Amino acid sequence: MKKSQEKLDAARELVSQCDRCGTCLTVCPLFGSKDIESSAARGKNSILRALAEGGLEPTAEVRAALDFCILCQRCVDNCPAKVKTDEAMILARQYLADNAGGATLKYQFVGGAMSRPWLIKMGALGLSVARKLGLNSLAPFGAAPDEYTRTHYLTAFSGPGALGSATAPSSAAVTPNSRVAYFKGCGMQILFPEAAAQSMEVLGRITKPVTRDNVCCGLPHLAHAMGPDFLELARENIRQFEDVDVVVSDCASCSGTLKHVGSYLADDPQWKDRAAAFSAKVMDLTEYLAKSGYVPRQKSGAKITYHDPCHLCRGQGIKKEPRALLAAAGDYKEMKDSDVCCGGGGSFFMDYPEISDSIIDKKRRNIEATGADVVVTGCPGCLIQLNKAAKASGKFKALHISQVV
Repeated sequence: MKKSQEKLDAARELVSQCDRCGTCLTVCPLFGSKDIESSAARGKNSILRALAEGGLEPTAEVRAALDFCILCQRCVDNCPAKVKTDEAMILARQYLADNAGGATLKYQFVGGAMSRPWLIKMGALGLSVARKLGLNSLAPFGAAPDEYTRTHYLTAFSGPGALGSATAPSSAAVTPNSRVAYFKGCGMQILFPEAAAQSMEVLGRITKPVTRDNVCCGLPHLAHAMGPDFLELARENIRQFEDVDVVVSDCASCSGTLKHVGSYLADDPQWKDRAAAFSAKVMDLTEYLAKSGYVPRQKSGAKITYHDPCHLCRGQGIKKEPRALLAAAGDYKEMKDSDVCCGGGGSFFMDYPEISDSIIDKKRRNIEATGADVVVTGCPGCLIQLNKAAKASGKFKALHISQVV
């Protein structure tokens, strides 16, 4: 990671092409909920430039303004100059944290816990017990919803059995002899273990996936100004998976982060080649299934719609693969604004609950408009939000894509 001032200079360089045209205002989910200039990329870029040029001091107010970003990348996607405001915010947050003596205590605690695989396993076990006792509903912000399982789904929407023949396999380097590993994401293991088990079941129909005692992908650390911790986690994950050909993740945030490990270690002569090789073999679950010519296990009678995780559709450019799989697994219905952020944003829904709730409420209405029985996604963070929407609606259920295909 760059030294403190270098981070700020790099962030300023990233936003230097912002000409304040305002196209970001029309797509930013935060500006849509909180009509304040600093909510959107244009305002944040102006604050960042003033900070870098000495017009602003690194105060708590400046830090709060630059923290108020969900990193969904919609502004980048819509920007004529493709200004990478999300990357600039990560660099600026690290600069501000360095000047303040480190990340906030809350995120140091969370980051420390997520860096320890044994605590992730304990968390998963604890939530499993809480669900059996009906105590998970006591978790704040709806962070521990009941898990709607594949068994529930098939019981409600059972349909004809086997589907037709597979589509032509991709020309990508995915072969029957590829050594495939499943990356155990923290959110999937703790919050949605049945969906994680379904991912392994699906992968087992194609290959013999292996697992490792991997650590967190590091996105929470990267997003909350714990850059050195992120890099240490990245190095450990590289070590864990150097003997496999493909690393598959069923969490869009994990796969999106792991694919960028190479860029974050590009200046490290000891690690840059190993990091680049690691990032090159990471795939999202739907990406791997599509390249393998996978056919869903069963076609249900359910009407299915899909929510695009930000880190999948914009972070990785994966949009067609999940839709093709879902169209083969049920009666697929496209949703309006399917790629608009759900308001989860990692811990954003806990830091800004009212704004997060207003964003997911818009999503709920769009889901209901499709008439879908089930809304599907590929990110546990999104699944928390979609479960809240499902509970508020009573008209649909929320599932991970591994539970449907």
